[in-house]
Amino acid sequence: LVMIKFIILVNKQGQTRLARYYEDRGDLTAEERTSQEADIVRKCLMRGENQCSFLEYKGEKIIYRRYASLFFILGVDDDENEIGILEFIHCLVETMDRYFENVCELDIMTQLEKAHMIVDDMVINGCVVETNKNTILASIAVLDKT
Repeated sequence: LVMIKFIILVNKQGQTRLARYYEDRGDLTAEERTSQEADIVRKCLMRGENQCSFLEYKGEKIIYRRYASLFFILGVDDDENEIGILEFIHCLVETMDRYFENVCELDIMTQLEKAHMIVDDMVINGCVVETNKNTILASIAVLDKT
């Protein structure tokens, strides 16, 4: 089972556009979590294009990928397969691309609830449960009709 601890989408300036946490971090205050999130984002944004998309942060494995002006950043269990997570990120982006017709930062900002619905259809409690784009988009299409 794939265990994702968090998914964060940020722009090139480091502003969070979507964040979903799957791990209870009761030991952290909201300020501490915000500070850690900013630190992780900063580390990802500072990396060069010739560096790999994996890094360690305080014992957590961080995997990220940049698409246009958005960075998709995931925190995962230490034993997760990096390439598998990169494939999941790609699947998430392709699904959003199909729904939003070429997803961009503005789509995420103006239709945040739809972006969350896509993420929630794909990941439940940190486990990837669906990767079929047609299945995900069909369930959202039903909601769009209501």
